[in-house]
Amino acid sequence: MRYSLRTLFRSPGFTIAAVLTLALGIGANTAIFSVVDAVLLRPLPYPNSDRLVMVWDRLAKFNLPRRSPEYHTADAYRRLDNIFESTGGFFGFNTTLPTDAGTERVDVVDVSKEVFSMLAPNAAVGRIFTPEEYGRGADKVVMLGHSLFLRRFGGDPSIVGKSIRLGGASRRVVGIMPPDFEFTSGGVDVWIPVPLDTRQSWGNATRMIALLKPGVSLAAAQSALSAAAKHVDETEHPYMGPHGEDAGYGVTVVTMREQLLGEFRTVTMILLSAVAAVLLIACVNVANLMLVRAVAREKETAVRRALGATDARLMGQWLTEAGILALVGGALGTVAAVWGVKLLVTLSPAASSAMNQSAIRIGSGLARIGVDGRALAFTIAISCLVCLLFGLAPALASARMTWGTRGTTRHSRRAASLLVTAEVALAFMLMIGAGLLLKSFSRLIHVDPGFNAAHLLILRTEFNRGTSRTERVQFYQGLREKLAAMPGVTGATVGDLPVGGGGINAGSGDPFGIKGKSYDAANQFASLSAAGVDYFRTFEIPMRAGRVFTAADPAPANVGVEAAKEYPSVVIVNETLARTFYPDGAVGQQIGVPPPCRDTKCDFVWMTIVGVAGDVKSRGLDMAARPQIYLPQGVGGVILRTAGEPLQLARAASSVIRSADPDVVVFDVRTMEDRISQTVTQPIFQAALVSFFAAAALFLAAIGIFAVVAHSTAQRTQEIGIRMALGADGARVVQTVLRDGLRPVLIGVVLGLAGALAFSRILGSVLFNVAATDPSTFFVSVAVLTLVAVAACLGPARRATKVDPMIALRAE
Repeated sequence: MRYSLRTLFRSPGFTIAAVLTLALGIGANTAIFSVVDAVLLRPLPYPNSDRLVMVWDRLAKFNLPRRSPEYHTADAYRRLDNIFESTGGFFGFNTTLPTDAGTERVDVVDVSKEVFSMLAPNAAVGRIFTPEEYGRGADKVVMLGHSLFLRRFGGDPSIVGKSIRLGGASRRVVGIMPPDFEFTSGGVDVWIPVPLDTRQSWGNATRMIALLKPGVSLAAAQSALSAAAKHVDETEHPYMGPHGEDAGYGVTVVTMREQLLGEFRTVTMILLSAVAAVLLIACVNVANLMLVRAVAREKETAVRRALGATDARLMGQWLTEAGILALVGGALGTVAAVWGVKLLVTLSPAASSAMNQSAIRIGSGLARIGVDGRALAFTIAISCLVCLLFGLAPALASARMTWGTRGTTRHSRRAASLLVTAEVALAFMLMIGAGLLLKSFSRLIHVDPGFNAAHLLILRTEFNRGTSRTERVQFYQGLREKLAAMPGVTGATVGDLPVGGGGINAGSGDPFGIKGKSYDAANQFASLSAAGVDYFRTFEIPMRAGRVFTAADPAPANVGVEAAKEYPSVVIVNETLARTFYPDGAVGQQIGVPPPCRDTKCDFVWMTIVGVAGDVKSRGLDMAARPQIYLPQGVGGVILRTAGEPLQLARAASSVIRSADPDVVVFDVRTMEDRISQTVTQPIFQAALVSFFAAAALFLAAIGIFAVVAHSTAQRTQEIGIRMALGADGARVVQTVLRDGLRPVLIGVVLGLAGALAFSRILGSVLFNVAATDPSTFFVSVAVLTLVAVAACLGPARRATKVDPMIALRAE
């Protein structure tokens, strides 16, 4: 150990390079492992989390893989007491909360007592709900989420026992949720106890959570529920089209872990693959450096062997030096991992974007991320593995060394070339992955959303009291006129927000009818979107045919069977719907929209198409446009087109809205460009991380190539001197060095191509409009890697041309 330390201190350049290389590889792996461990590997923070499942209805012919079960279907599932130990339901919605800091919109979850019984939360302050508080007519009570507790009540525990006004109703706070308790709906602000059998409280649908009985597998539960769903379908027909069409009704059971982390798993596997490649490249690099040192210390090895050192003793010496480097590199890597984890959590879209669905799915995991004992154990294990990986090469080389043998030199060169081939192959795989993600992101941000997002200001609003449809329509009509008259406003409208907003039923779509044709249950679905006066002009959505809505077009009703007659007589459809279903022209044709009732006997309400608008990305930039129907309904978000910077008018516009009605809450004030940018934070994060690891891999590969070529060239000093003495010029020497140096690089590119094809298939699920085998990305990666390799070889090659033949001939 002492001898190894003295040897390493005598070569500070090598030692520093090796330690920093290992610290990079170990630190990156430890940081990513900390994320994976907290989010994917550890049990969910609920009792019996391995038996918790979510139950979803599936409407195959309506292309709805997961839909909240209707009340009576969920009731049929709950009766399977041979499968479930307990079942519960919850339902999320938004409402308003007035505080001293102003009124804000909060996320609320109605939850049944069975849910809390399964999840078993403990209150951080106060208590959780009692069984009596779930009964009808009980005192109205709530529990606050920890984030709301800190944000709006300053973390003051005296709020427990006091009453707050939630959505216009008074409710008493009985407890505060702990900070690490999260749920499937993400950042819940307020929890309300509701009886599971209160149909009016849940609407017609509820999200269903269940606890499997011990010993019941997921497959057994799926089979039993499918049989129950078939019985319900045959006897009650819960899901049918408006003319009795089969919806392909079924049921899906997923584990709670899959529900929370399904989409995040692919991204994590990509990052794990990337950091594992970086670590392997780091090991190969250090192995190459140590192999170079082993050859340079050939005389020392021969002397030690002559004095009686055995092969095991020589190998042990090299493994000891490798162990010291791995230990120091692991220690520095742990420090780097602590910083890296903090940076990952800070930059992650899950920590910064409430709109991003990954934030919902990994919210509970982010709270637990950190370099703890498990991460330290991982670091120790990986450091030991690293020690063996890069320590064996020089150890095996030293075992066959005898001073002055040319075979030893040839073996070391061959081993070094093989190691270069390996790291080039790994670096090439990472470069392909980074190139595909970057190209995917570039295409995503250049997608035309179908409207002009520049100079658009969005202000979302909500009433802090109960209002009638007529009152809302009149309010927004008058508000639009006041906002349009503001200085600096060139357009004002009210309606649904595109890109992440969708429409009245953007999540699933609604069936629509075509006059004179039978209903096609598999294809006739469209998003219903509200569009007030000046909606298309304000967004600058092009009209392909017909006209836009005017103030004379009545707004539709949205509740009650009898209110169907109040539906408007006109609608506007998008280009995709018109092209697909009205090839001879849509304007003037009749289209049927769903009635404002859930009874399957309700027929379509027929209206006339008066215009065809251009396609708009209603759900996200990465999702294709689908059929869309615009109703002249002047409610929803407030959209302003401004002559200058939109946010400069935010305060004035908010004041106008509040002055029009003090009970209206204004929230989520932002520009449309910001709204769009929030939808691409996840691709940015993925591309940035993989690109960073690819750049690190390329840098390490360049260092490895340079070190091997430089050492190989130094070993060939006598040969180069003889060549030059026999008439070889500098160009010929450079050509020879480049050829020998690039040979393992090109072999590595060829081998890496196969790995890159496999790695790119993993990326396929997160790519947008880019093939996993995109030729241009592969070509650019090969070109960049080759140029870097040539640059790494040029330095030693140029030095070789300066060799004095007479000095070289006198060497050894």
